[in-house]
Amino acid sequence: MSRIVESLKKLNVENDAESYRQDNDRINKKVELTLSLEERVSLNQNDYILSVYGTQSEPEFRIGAALSDHSCIIYSVGESLNRTIMLDHNQSPIVGIKFSPISKNVLYIATNDGLITACDLRAKGKVVAEFKDNTENGKIKPLASFDLSCDERLIVGGTEHTSGDAFILFWDIRQSNSKLENKNSLLGGYWESHMDDITCLTFHPVKRNVLVSGSTDGLMNIFDLTQSSEDLALTCSLNTESSVDRLGWLTDDSLWCTTHTQTLQLWECESASAYATFARSDLAMSQNDDPDNCYLVRFHATNAFGQPFVLAGSSTVKGENLKCLNIKKNRLETYYEIVGNKQIVRDSWMHEKSGSLVTVGEKGTVNIWRQMESSIQQNSSHKLLTKIGTDRDRHHRTKPY
Repeated sequence: MSRIVESLKKLNVENDAESYRQDNDRINKKVELTLSLEERVSLNQNDYILSVYGTQSEPEFRIGAALSDHSCIIYSVGESLNRTIMLDHNQSPIVGIKFSPISKNVLYIATNDGLITACDLRAKGKVVAEFKDNTENGKIKPLASFDLSCDERLIVGGTEHTSGDAFILFWDIRQSNSKLENKNSLLGGYWESHMDDITCLTFHPVKRNVLVSGSTDGLMNIFDLTQSSEDLALTCSLNTESSVDRLGWLTDDSLWCTTHTQTLQLWECESASAYATFARSDLAMSQNDDPDNCYLVRFHATNAFGQPFVLAGSSTVKGENLKCLNIKKNRLETYYEIVGNKQIVRDSWMHEKSGSLVTVGEKGTVNIWRQMESSIQQNSSHKLLTKIGTDRDRHHRTKPY
């Protein structure tokens, strides 16, 4: 995480002129990611893939692909892409999937009908635990997002706006009554911090009691879960003045988020300010790109390719383009061309050790992209970025309510 702080948050270049020139040359060459593995997950042309998540195990790793038909397909990835298990117990749309942070054999699936299930992949995907909130006369609150703490002790679910409130619900995974019994393992919840659907929840990668939430109400809220009340737990409220689609941690005190209007924002939590904002028009990398047909997939706060990058796509008459963009001198630039993409991409995930970028999308295809041997970077720091965001408009409220 500290390396990402230096390359993204501070964004100060201290390289000498020769090093800067060499790195600049590399960017201008538009190095490519090439298709390594590909799999169509369903024979039904109407099935598309909503999301993807994987394990960081090696040399082989696992990925799960959540489909629009409510099923989830598990693959083992190495030199080939092998389908291992199909999970079809879900009764409503999948809103998220996550592998256990401490076991590659346990997969959690959250669905819109208010249910989160834990599946044991060693037992052919058997559901071994369920988490739901049936405290209100048995009425289940529809989920829109969920996450697991880094030590797999807490599970959190974010609901749609329902009955006048949007809830953040907490369960203790360790409680024995979370097993398949007619008991409720709900620890409690928050319902005063958001006024609309909670679209994303992300625990801190190393601090198990720190959580950030994002909502269509435009707010990103950071909570300290050790506090005794929701009001005390809310340590920071950031107003994106948009509708939050996805978010994640850059560092201990900075965040990235993408919005439903296809903008990328980088935030400094302590100062409650966005130090970089990129609009949809910034995604157009060539004259053939119509900004209205450009879209953001996900920001990847990883140094697996040398520095963090944003994955973005565009639809043209010639096909579906996909690129990795980096941040340089207050603008986005092409970092990697991705050759051979044929679908609108809905989600992506990165296997750190192998440098494998996994994408999924609307044609129901899993694609795995890797660097060409000649383009593998020798220097993983790539301190290319100059300070950004200092001259941008920062008119926004930090405590809108």
